[in-house]
Amino acid sequence: MVFQITSVGASTNSSLTETKKDIEKLKKEARAKGEYIVTVSGDEKGLTAIARKFNMSLADFKKMTGLTKDTLTKGQVIKNVPHEKIPDGKGLKYLAEKNGMTLDELLKLNGLPKNYQPSKGEYFYVYPKDTGVEKKSEKIIEKKDLKQVKKSEGSDIQKKETPSLSPQNIAEQIKEAVSSNYGAVGKEDFSKAFLQINEKNAKQVIKAYDELPDNDESLINAISSEVWSSKDLRKDAIMNVYDNLAKQTKKVNLTKRQEFKAELDKQFGKLIGMVNTEKLDSMINDMINPQKENNSSKDASKSDPPEILKSSNGGNSKDITTSTLTNIKDGSGNYVTAGTLRKWAINSGKNDKGFSKVENPYIVRPLPNYNTETKKIEALTELREPTGNGDLEGKVIILNSGHGGYQQNNGYFDPGTVLSVKNAEGKEMPIEEWRVAESFVDKLSDELRNRGANVIFVSGAVRNGGMAKQHYLENLIAGKKGSDELRELISDTDKSDMLFLSVHVESAKERPNSRMCTVRYSKNIDKELSDNINKHLNKGFMALTPEVTHDNLYVNNATKGIPSSLLEIGNIANGDITNSLLSSYDQKKYMKCVADAIEETMNN
Repeated sequence: MVFQITSVGASTNSSLTETKKDIEKLKKEARAKGEYIVTVSGDEKGLTAIARKFNMSLADFKKMTGLTKDTLTKGQVIKNVPHEKIPDGKGLKYLAEKNGMTLDELLKLNGLPKNYQPSKGEYFYVYPKDTGVEKKSEKIIEKKDLKQVKKSEGSDIQKKETPSLSPQNIAEQIKEAVSSNYGAVGKEDFSKAFLQINEKNAKQVIKAYDELPDNDESLINAISSEVWSSKDLRKDAIMNVYDNLAKQTKKVNLTKRQEFKAELDKQFGKLIGMVNTEKLDSMINDMINPQKENNSSKDASKSDPPEILKSSNGGNSKDITTSTLTNIKDGSGNYVTAGTLRKWAINSGKNDKGFSKVENPYIVRPLPNYNTETKKIEALTELREPTGNGDLEGKVIILNSGHGGYQQNNGYFDPGTVLSVKNAEGKEMPIEEWRVAESFVDKLSDELRNRGANVIFVSGAVRNGGMAKQHYLENLIAGKKGSDELRELISDTDKSDMLFLSVHVESAKERPNSRMCTVRYSKNIDKELSDNINKHLNKGFMALTPEVTHDNLYVNNATKGIPSSLLEIGNIANGDITNSLLSSYDQKKYMKCVADAIEETMNN
């Protein structure tokens, strides 16, 4: 039977704004009729949150109530929700146990205080009886996955049409949901996998999530970082993981649970700063690997190696991992890890205006390149050796991919300009300057190396990160930064055989029709390089209108003694040329023109 969605009439809406007594009376009447009145904005919590209150999946809840949409409006009435009258002579505890609930769960579902005194024959919301759930913490069996149950006496539940997900599949689906959705926690893609975590597989799911390729966060961290999701939903999800793990590992301990809950409340109670799950993860790990604290334990020695990112100060620092502690502090004054900085960067990216119109954006951020000796975030420096022979043999070209680093003073990620533009299909997509610049630099690097050049790739936050404040480029060209191999190459190369180019992106938002791209120079010896870039672009890549201009830029002034230029590749605020700038074919064509200009400049 399908029930229609109805809205509370004008008189009912008026009642919702009256006294608390009237509101409670209205709710009591709704429970008696098996109706649920939406009292918060659907945009704030949504239908999934209400489904979870009844310990159901979103799909089951919609099927039971006849709802066809996930969106809700304040005052909307949802019909046919499970409810039951309290039997004569019985209390709330009896009603709760009859429906596989604890008393606290019954009170919470109905929004009632612990000292609530029920009236004779009063109705209350209860968990549905046909979902296969005995307790809230146990696995919810999807009704859509069950075959029709025979109604004859003594018949057994048939096998599921679709088998339960393996821990690996659960982990993969949760990861996919949090990587592609705003506020994944509570949404159907997330819930479909997450609700299959139970007291038989919690440990395996947690481990499977840790072992996912290219993953730098724990399951707890992934849930807590979904800042677009309801705070209460995220906390409930984390406690669900803890409780199921405690049962599976037979580590059920009320005191330990209270400690975990207190830490969770503390982290989510911050007014400033992101949730830090290090202590929560430690408590989870203690349940999975109780001997992990002992450095000599076999379990610890068999741990998978963490993700590695080399430091850039000449190979003398320890390797960087997601757990490397930095000197950046959170809102509570605690030092945070490199992994936490990356998580901050991902979440702040979701709040950028450039993503506001984009459906389910996928945001990627690299680990910060943290120098564990100097305790500073530095530019990422990499030597890329020649792949072919040509007229650039013996030349060293330093390419700077603009932005894309972490700022030293606060750990913020510097993405450069972020715009939202329509692609060829008419869909809004975010354009991040750092990613576009890096893509162009990669194409240019390939072209130059094929012509025999050694390429030094360097990127980072220029404004107040590991570049200007630390005089990074000056030290790099002086042979004081980078790996031992890179510094040896710099020392053995005459400055006359070196050249520097920084690649950025033009973003003239006030001139969206402009096809401008700007070649900027500062020193006198930079002019020839800039003019050559301008000439070759005008000849070989006519989609844009390049021009040369003089500026007083740090990157050009810092590269003393060698020709330097900063190229703004094009106006990404112009929707007509965006697809060209993002086309791999056009990027290669564009960078071939720049490589021709570099070769002419260096061999003149």
